[in-house]
Amino acid sequence: MKIKNLLYLLLIFCLAISCSNREDEPTKSVENYPLLMKLDSRLLNISAPIMLPDYNFYFEYDNAEKLTKKIGGFLSTSGSTGFGGIFSTEIYTNLLYQGDNVTVEDFSSSTNFTVPKNSKYFKLNSSNLIAEKETPDPLSNYRYRKEFFYYKNGRLDEIKTTLPNAQYDPTDPNDYIETYSEKFYYDSVGNLTETEYFELHNGINTENKRIRYFEDYDSSTNPFRKFTLLDEYFYRSLSKNNFRSYKEVKIWYGITNVSQQSWEFNYDSKGNIILN
Repeated sequence: MKIKNLLYLLLIFCLAISCSNREDEPTKSVENYPLLMKLDSRLLNISAPIMLPDYNFYFEYDNAEKLTKKIGGFLSTSGSTGFGGIFSTEIYTNLLYQGDNVTVEDFSSSTNFTVPKNSKYFKLNSSNLIAEKETPDPLSNYRYRKEFFYYKNGRLDEIKTTLPNAQYDPTDPNDYIETYSEKFYYDSVGNLTETEYFELHNGINTENKRIRYFEDYDSSTNPFRKFTLLDEYFYRSLSKNNFRSYKEVKIWYGITNVSQQSWEFNYDSKGNIILN
């Protein structure tokens, strides 16, 4: 047990030092980007939800223009309904800032139902970029995840994920320390084009991987730039413009799955995307 704990402490310590060494410079400031106040929930969802009278997400910000609340969410439904969920403005996501730490959790304002908190804990660096992210798993303490974010040339370059509480027997030659790595690639304009996500065994890439492709960018200002702390908008928040085509190739234990999605957005006379 002492050997196991020592190995995990050493791994996390090395990742933390590497993270601080690779934060070359902050990304381009997003303070001048327009604040997105309302978003049609039907625009970006893969499966059509059952709709209530108000189907818009609403967003709130503090005086520093940091996102503090997203109003609107989905209640899960049976797959037999053919819908991805029931949309409700009585579900909201709260972002609580305490110094360099941010807690992101879901809540219900209704007395008729509750929702899982889906708690996530972030630590920001001096440039207000994500340095670390912790995601508890309510079903298994062993699946608690800690992610370290690395930057290069002012952009997110890599995320390394550790499972600090996972079981590991160093005396078993078939056992291994399970980690993950996702690398990020951009075009000359500053738009995310591809990510490569690998499962690692003792720091070595396995054949298990997920490749994401982001294509068909428009020339509109990106209204999601301030939404990096929201998982559903994370990849969209990293680019200058807006991708309209997405493809994912997942190869896991020899089985390949491919999924694709595309969007048709409306634009105003100035070429900016219309989201509501």
